[in-house]
Amino acid sequence: MTPLFIHIPHDSVVIPAHERMEFLISNDDLDREILRLTDWHTGALYAEGVAADDVLRAEVSRLVVDVERFAEDRLERCAAVGMGATYVNTCDGRPLRWLSSARRAELLDLYYWPHHRRLDEAAAERLARFGRCVFLDAHSFPTGVLPTQVDFSAPPEIGVGTQPGHTPPALRDLATDFFRAHGYDVGVDVPFSGAMVPNRFFGKDPRVKSLMIEVRRDLYMDEATGEPHAGFARTQAVLTEFRAELARFATT
Repeated sequence: MTPLFIHIPHDSVVIPAHERMEFLISNDDLDREILRLTDWHTGALYAEGVAADDVLRAEVSRLVVDVERFAEDRLERCAAVGMGATYVNTCDGRPLRWLSSARRAELLDLYYWPHHRRLDEAAAERLARFGRCVFLDAHSFPTGVLPTQVDFSAPPEIGVGTQPGHTPPALRDLATDFFRAHGYDVGVDVPFSGAMVPNRFFGKDPRVKSLMIEVRRDLYMDEATGEPHAGFARTQAVLTEFRAELARFATT
């Protein structure tokens, strides 16, 4: 165990068969949604070789339950476009599925709350052992616009997301300076903002620090197929080096 913990919420493509039955769209349309919304290969990009107890990956696709969202739609900005913790719309605004409040609660109990309990435990264990922890919230994003973006201008190559009270300026600057020094165009809180903080500590304990990194997918994969291309090796090497920088930050 180290003070650095990696959260990978959106790289799963698992949709259990009994959950698939609830979707209203065709298999081809569902495949297109999965291709567009999955943070492809982020497990390998950010966490290759990392000990299992320093990483948490979502078990199911975000189309089933998105563990990165607030559970309550009234708190979640993305719920306005039908893409809160339980998606009911597609990227282009068509109905994805209909969920009763009881069924929604069941999905959260199955997938969302167990995931967040593990996040809480990861933070608590690191605070008890090290007195601090840093969460790396690991993402990628497509070149095409998603309805959940906070900024719709030309996207940077690397997005750095911050969370008030949990992303100190030194951590934000470490990330922006690192990626700019490696030749990347970097945006702060664009095209997405925020960073995952475990519920138990959110807004309460500044010893829990968090930073979101978003890598534009065309840097490492063919967005039409989901397959890695020649840029994957460099992107992975840079993120591995960045992980080492974060680990040093987390231990000093």
